[in-house]
Amino acid sequence: MGKIKKNSVAKGIGQVKRNPSSPGCMNFSFMYFDSDDHLVSPKSFKDGYVFHLMQRLKGLSTWTVTEFMNNATTGVRAHRHDWGKTSRPDGFSHLNEQLREYEGWQFVLSANEYGRVHGIIIDSTFFVIWLDQDHNLYPSK
Repeated sequence: MGKIKKNSVAKGIGQVKRNPSSPGCMNFSFMYFDSDDHLVSPKSFKDGYVFHLMQRLKGLSTWTVTEFMNNATTGVRAHRHDWGKTSRPDGFSHLNEQLREYEGWQFVLSANEYGRVHGIIIDSTFFVIWLDQDHNLYPSK
């Protein structure tokens, strides 16, 4: 039986070639997840959603925060929120004042099929706040 290289990374959705144990890689937390706002975090998810979410988080876990913030790939579409153009112009108003000081960020799970993940970044952790599978934060005109 062949040996598996200790530092090898499996290919997956949104992954970059990097040793996942590299210092400075992004972490994800659901500590501030808002499950009460059903417009931007529904009670149930369509088939395949959780799989795509986990694959995206796995892939982004190999990125540094700098790589994420300066991302130019269309596959991830990471960018800051423009709250005035959203269905929630007050932003993450349910968070405490200190947490509301952080910029809101988002990224996509895959193309337009599974929506976006919204949250804040503190140090090397992306705190997931909303799982917006139907693109309800930035509604179509």
